[in-house]
Amino acid sequence: MKNALYNKEKIYYSLIIKTGYVISIILCILVFLLTPDIKTRKNEIPYFPEPLITVIDIPQTDQSNISAPPRPATPAISSLFEPLDEPEPLGDFEIKETSSDVSKVSATSQTVSKKTGIYESTSFPFVPRQIVEVIPEKVEDAKGEIKLRLLIGMDGFVKSHNIVNNTLNNRKLYQNVTDAVYKSKWQPITFEGEKVEYWIEKTYTFN
Repeated sequence: MKNALYNKEKIYYSLIIKTGYVISIILCILVFLLTPDIKTRKNEIPYFPEPLITVIDIPQTDQSNISAPPRPATPAISSLFEPLDEPEPLGDFEIKETSSDVSKVSATSQTVSKKTGIYESTSFPFVPRQIVEVIPEKVEDAKGEIKLRLLIGMDGFVKSHNIVNNTLNNRKLYQNVTDAVYKSKWQPITFEGEKVEYWIEKTYTFN
């Protein structure tokens, strides 16, 4: 009885294993049939359609009868301007001390203007340009404002200066400003064929 039961279970177990093999084989076949051929797909050469190029004949035009536009007229240049030379390296200049009395500045400049032909920059139809500007060296903890009245010579350099307003709290800073002023250069002015001198004002502010 016991051997018969054992043989029956052995047959049943063998049947299950064979069934599993058959099912596995069927699944492998289905996987190969349904899965795309990856190797073949990688070796395929991609196809790109060629662009369509259309050539259109453009007729040649005749422009021999078309005249060029006239050249614009050259604008007149005022005689007050003088061609500027290239700035040259500047050397040391001697600083001249002048009075800081504002009321004397105006009276003196007006008297000199009548005798020597010195002009006020405000009388020109333009503002004279500063060609070379030297920046004053700053002093630590120094601040204030200084407004100077500068006499520009025929060569464009400052000949003398007067103080219009000075609120600087440091003597060294004032010295640096005057050093920079005399090393700077302004635009030379020619009036009626002759070089002239002129007065101009400049303000330096330090915060």
